[in-house]
Order: sequence, then C-alpha cells, then structure tokens
Amino acid sequence: MPIVLILALFLVVLFSGCLTESQAVAKKSSSYVKNQSNQEVQNDLLKTVTHASVISQSANWDADTENDGLVIYPDLLDSNNETVEFEGINLTVDIEIWTLKMNNDFKEVKDRLVYSGTGEIDSWKDGNPFYSGGITIPYKDIKTVESDNSSGLLFVKIKLPDGRVMEAKEDFGVIIKAE
Repeated sequence: MPIVLILALFLVVLFSGCLTESQAVAKKSSSYVKNQSNQEVQNDLLKTVTHASVISQSANWDADTENDGLVIYPDLLDSNNETVEFEGINLTVDIEIWTLKMNNDFKEVKDRLVYSGTGEIDSWKDGNPFYSGGITIPYKDIKTVESDNSSGLLFVKIKLPDGRVMEAKEDFGVIIKAE
C-alpha cells in the first residue's frame, strides 16, 4: 500500500503544474496600454533626438582600384550622446560640401560651395559605417577645380517628422577629390 500512496503522490506533483482548460487565462486590459502603430512608436523615438553628427569616408564601388566618391553617415543622437535607433521612417538629409580656406585667425572656414544635394536615410544604420547604409556622393558630382585642396568641409541638415532640423558638420574634414 505505501507504494501506491507514493505513486499517487508522485503523479499529483508531476501534473500539478499543467494548465487545464478550466483554468483562467489573463486578459489584456486596454485601459493602461496604449495601442500604437509602428509609425507612432518610431516618431516618438525620434522626438528624443537632441543633436546629430556626421562622418564620411572615401569609397570604391566599381571594379577599378580608385575611390569613386564619398559615403556619408548622418547619425541622430539623444541627450546621452547615444544613437537613436529608429527604423522605417524616411528622413531627408540636405548635404553641402565646401572647399576650405584659412581665415586671418588661421581657422578653417567655408570658401566655395562645390556640392549641394539631398539624400535620404530610413534607419539608424545609415549613420553607422559598420552597416551597409550611408549616402553615396560620386566625386564627379563634386565640382572642384584643379587649384582646390583635396579636403573640404561637409555639412548636413536632417529633417525630422516633427519639423525640427538637426545640423551637423564633420569634425575631421572630408576628401573632396579622387586621389
């Protein structure tokens, strides 16, 4: 008889965690949870943007060995200087590239506008060179002359859905001529 009792106790313990059809299932309460579309979530995320940055690199996108142009990576940042990781929202990026010169205080300043254009990003990954995003600008579209230096200044303006515009300048200058 003790074996039957032990076996019965074992079965009770074994099946005590199983859900039966008669047990209650939690029901969602809509009074505390806001139902938002992905667009609304992404727009709310973009409201946390406080500033922007931009970097660029020369790139080769054809079969030869020469660099064909620039890839620029505009990045949106929050108050902690962290990238705002948005997805699926198209943002317009106005781009300007200038030659530079030294002013009387030996500071680099804008000289002549050699490129003005518009690009588009749709993800935070477009601001990160470790992903395949970015905006390409062929060197043939940058209107330099022979006497221009090979480096210039890059400026971007990123337009957010709420009407704000985040501006950034590349801190290290940009290569504006094929080398």
